[in-house]
Amino acid sequence: MDIKLLKEINKNHLNCIVEVVALLVEVKVRTTKTEKQYADLIIQDTSKKMEVKYWEYEDNKQFFEGLGEATVVKIKGMVGEYQGQIQLTCKQIALLDSHEVRMADLIPTSDWGLDTLQKGLRYFYDKVEAPHLKSLLDQMIFTEEYYERFSTYPAARSVHHNFYHGLLQHVLEVLKFAYTVATTKKLTTRQQERLIVMCFLHDWAKIFEYKPLPTIGFTEEGTMLGHIFLGAHKSMNVMEEIEGFDHEDKLIILNGILGHHGKLEYGSPVLPKTVEAQILHHADCISGDIESILSFMTEQEESEETFTSKLWNMGTDYYKKGR
Repeated sequence: MDIKLLKEINKNHLNCIVEVVALLVEVKVRTTKTEKQYADLIIQDTSKKMEVKYWEYEDNKQFFEGLGEATVVKIKGMVGEYQGQIQLTCKQIALLDSHEVRMADLIPTSDWGLDTLQKGLRYFYDKVEAPHLKSLLDQMIFTEEYYERFSTYPAARSVHHNFYHGLLQHVLEVLKFAYTVATTKKLTTRQQERLIVMCFLHDWAKIFEYKPLPTIGFTEEGTMLGHIFLGAHKSMNVMEEIEGFDHEDKLIILNGILGHHGKLEYGSPVLPKTVEAQILHHADCISGDIESILSFMTEQEESEETFTSKLWNMGTDYYKKGR
């Protein structure tokens, strides 16, 4: 039975053999209690990600060892269920030439639309009038060197906004949330402009931390240094090159970038020390957490349970019948 989209596989297919074409994005080799190796595969298309069990890994090590990153595969598998979630047990797996499929059919993409996202960025960019702040954004966002990557990269590997244009959508969400708080609390124009710049730049270095889609994973630079350090370091270097860049603005913006995770144990080397940095931190959390919850609820739509299973990064389950 051919399946066009992974999300079409449901409990009506239990114990049936189906064939799917998908992007193989992750292979984790594990060992049973009897010391037999097997593989947990993660496949995806535009509709969802799905876990696939491959028990005959030991007989086909060479196949997996020869795979490149983000490989297109055709899988024939048995539909099963584990802890309320649909999963496949792979019976056959074969490589497909990337020319045989449209990669756009296999990579999840923001449903906001690129034009809407770009207009949103320009809306907030136009609110920054201070020349030195405008110049900082010009050099770090709106250049040929960076803008395409900033517009296409994901904002995370798996937790939230992990799709094409994901970073762009996340930044725009953070800008919207932060600006609403700033205007509601009547921050000064100078504070608002600094906050807008912080929002633009807080996750900027994810274009260096992550590999471009459809690959899912970290670069060596990202693994060794992380986006918080990389973003603050690059921002400081650009600020130093801008003649007359205000020293107080520099410190406040850098603290915002460095402190946007909010706590030392969450990876920020410093805590937020200004009201702007605190607003950024909370806006970042709202964007990431809500996207994570909504995506998780969508993934578990086929489950008949009233609540989702526990979402690991939030520490709880969620009621899903009121949508």
